[in-house]
Amino acid sequence: MPTSSHHKARRAEFLAAIEQPVLLMAGGWISRNYPANWSPFRADSTFLFFFPQAEPNAAALFDPKDKSVTLFLDERTQADALWHGPVQSFADLKKAFGVTAVEKRAELAKLVGKQIGKRTVRTLAIADPRATAEACSITGERLDFFTAKDLGDPALLQTIARLRNHKQEPELAEMRAAAAVTREAHTLAMARTRAGIREQELVGHVEGTFARHGCVPAYNTILSVRGEVLHNHAHDNLLLEGDLVLLDAGAERPSGYCADVTRAWPVNGHFGPEARDIYDIVLAAEKAAIASVKPGMRYRDVHMLAARVLTDGLVQLGLMHGDADALVENGAHAMFFPHGTGHLLGLDVHDLEAFGDAIAYAPGRTRSPQFGTGYLRLDLDLQPGMCVTIEPGIYFVPAILHDAKFRKQFKGQVDFQRAEQFLTMNSGRGFGGIRIEDDVLCTKTGHEVLSAAVPKERLAIEALVGSAGG
Repeated sequence: MPTSSHHKARRAEFLAAIEQPVLLMAGGWISRNYPANWSPFRADSTFLFFFPQAEPNAAALFDPKDKSVTLFLDERTQADALWHGPVQSFADLKKAFGVTAVEKRAELAKLVGKQIGKRTVRTLAIADPRATAEACSITGERLDFFTAKDLGDPALLQTIARLRNHKQEPELAEMRAAAAVTREAHTLAMARTRAGIREQELVGHVEGTFARHGCVPAYNTILSVRGEVLHNHAHDNLLLEGDLVLLDAGAERPSGYCADVTRAWPVNGHFGPEARDIYDIVLAAEKAAIASVKPGMRYRDVHMLAARVLTDGLVQLGLMHGDADALVENGAHAMFFPHGTGHLLGLDVHDLEAFGDAIAYAPGRTRSPQFGTGYLRLDLDLQPGMCVTIEPGIYFVPAILHDAKFRKQFKGQVDFQRAEQFLTMNSGRGFGGIRIEDDVLCTKTGHEVLSAAVPKERLAIEALVGSAGG
């Protein structure tokens, strides 16, 4: 866990970078169904960036005028002690956090008004709508968490993104720890795989591993024999002998920092000829893309490199025809690789994605109009401290490969008849999909694969699958 001195230094960086006061909200409890039955609390990521183990309903005012940071917390009551146990006093927390003051949350509006006077104060919209509404009533802004352009003042978003995008060592240590827990979860799922069980059983092993280490899923676990469905959260399929399992899962530490890793493996523990060929192509593309990560490398070029390697492999398999570069330029590769190579990673699994393309795309760069390439989530030049995922894949999606418009557009470039063999194999269940994903840090001299310990070589995977027995 990053120390209080680390967070204090981060707050000092923020104060030095802003010209107007900024009010940040942690968010509060959100009901799961009836009002007193809450979903697990998770503070807003930007708030967590500045304050460890944030309390529900916390708020903080950053004032660059006097370099003060005032933390607002719910008042301590006897009822709190009865229901939730002892909590630290404001005086203790002021010392522990190293803030200027800790004040009563109920007096937020009054004390913010007293501190800023007639000056402008900014805030950010967060996932908790009540907290956002309260903050906006104080700042006078009209913000919307679900609309990137209305999330907050653009200059403020850029300032926060610059800080959060440059991971320091305490933050990287958390991400390495999350990756270690994620490795244990993935290897256990492989070891417990066997025909005749349901996907949910493996999900239990994955999320149970997270819980044993004090972690939670960083996102809804994707574990499916329908790997062609990119975000498949249904876990009710039965694993059959000829199926491939795709697991996309990552642990989130109490600090909020997380991992995001995907692996794929055969239920019976042996890659058949088609699965072996497709897997090797995806692995080659992932390794080539990872090898290209270095300072100054444009992330879109990382994506295009992965696409060319995938396409070249598909040409060799007879699923595509022509020159790989030309096929990628035309967008034909998206018939099998219909998404971007990855995204930023940190306190959010898609880090800073709520901030929109104004953050994820460098000035002057916009999303491609092409199907598939248009889903690229990131187009920045990589810098030391940035963490990204690298996750190419090959999928056999009926809705894409049977689409009349695509069949006409890519006639002669995609062998749709050959693709049909993959759609109907495995007793009609189809091939599914294979994606391989790792978490990669851009360093001063190149890169570090934070999730390198999660097995991905075919022989290592085959040795693991089913090794736990019944």
